[in-house]
Amino acid sequence: MSDAAVQDLRFSPPGPAPGPRDISPIDVLLKFASRPLEAWPRAVFETRVWRPPLPGTPIFLMDPAAIGELFVGQAASFPQGALWRRMMRPVWGDGMVTSEGPAWRWQRHAAAPAFRPAQMQAMAPIMARAASAALARWPDGGRIDVAEEAGRITFDILLDVVLSGGEDFDRGGARELITGFMGELGKMRLSYYLAPDAYHEGRVTPAAPEAAELRAVIDTMIRRRRTAPPRGDLVDLLLAARDPETGQGMDDAILRDNLLGFMVAGHETSAVALTWVLYVATAHAPTLSRLRAEVDAVAGGQPIEAAHVPQLIFTRQVVQEALRLYPPAHTSTRVCTRTTQVGGVTIKAGTRVLIPIYALHRHRLWWRDPDVFDPGRFAPDQPSPDRHLYMPFGAGPRVCLGAAFAMTELVVMLATLLRGADFTLAAGHKVWPLADMALRPQGGMPMDVRPRPVSPSASA
Repeated sequence: MSDAAVQDLRFSPPGPAPGPRDISPIDVLLKFASRPLEAWPRAVFETRVWRPPLPGTPIFLMDPAAIGELFVGQAASFPQGALWRRMMRPVWGDGMVTSEGPAWRWQRHAAAPAFRPAQMQAMAPIMARAASAALARWPDGGRIDVAEEAGRITFDILLDVVLSGGEDFDRGGARELITGFMGELGKMRLSYYLAPDAYHEGRVTPAAPEAAELRAVIDTMIRRRRTAPPRGDLVDLLLAARDPETGQGMDDAILRDNLLGFMVAGHETSAVALTWVLYVATAHAPTLSRLRAEVDAVAGGQPIEAAHVPQLIFTRQVVQEALRLYPPAHTSTRVCTRTTQVGGVTIKAGTRVLIPIYALHRHRLWWRDPDVFDPGRFAPDQPSPDRHLYMPFGAGPRVCLGAAFAMTELVVMLATLLRGADFTLAAGHKVWPLADMALRPQGGMPMDVRPRPVSPSASA
């Protein structure tokens, strides 16, 4: 089926749309804490910059050229800032997630070779096995919460890829710990905004105890792996990583902080992304038919291998479009350290700048039919969207190091799961995105699942 034919049956997945033009400051405050996307006024979806009519609030920036200048041209003047550090450092210590400047730069340079796209693509068989194992454990005709199951699949993949099976980990217990502290981490607290840095230094947040348990397990694993034969997993790659400029490697503490960051952030965002990808792919019948036809033509009845991944072109388009409509990282913030101009906008020192990625991906100036699900936007014959307009993995020097891993993982999982089962959204369930640390579906994603036999064409 052609892209034009797919668009004959238009599908607009649910989500916050531009609100009334004159949303009141009171409404913004009431909604911001629990439903921030619904507090964004129409201007955030229609204009290049929006300044809320309240003192001390962040500037919203929606101009790709200005965003590029902020993330790349003047990145040194726009660090992540104290708010991010106060929220994240008690959990992630001094790894790449929280560090800035030279401390971040050498870690990034050292770790980058471990995440080359070709190496990530080679992990396709591990990803396919995890998805196949999920298909085998799901009940025939039973109901599952796809959001919960996606977390289990992506965590299994991370343990197999990062830790060669993760024998140090109680998989179920570790997932519960991660779920617990990510939930705490996503809660906004007045102290993050009002208390000085000194108040937060060394302070134990509600999220920290769960993180401490995982950190202890990772510490034990690192000590053992320092003297064990290499396995070729991510731990080995990071143990051998060196800053190409200085030759500096990661000590145990920095390695542990980064492994925890990769495990938690990678698991969380991939699980949320897979949930949304499965939802949109199964909710639009023409897309589902074309996806299955492509998987049958490329892989037949065989497990998805690394060589199949580049050939699953439409599958990748569906993933890309799902990430446009439902970006797990829905918002990005920076803090201006010196008064400067970005894209013709004067930003004073101390001002927080908010890049509303969810609204940017549905912006009326930059996208045709912005709320419509249209995988054809990412077809090979279409121009690629500006890298500072389409930002599911961020942008600039701090773009997500695991982007290639995540894209390979989502393509392989989507192909494997849709070939192996039918998914039907539970009757009466209202799909709606809620924004905390990631853009997750309210109430999960309950679906009825039924095994699907391999088609004759696939086994030919």
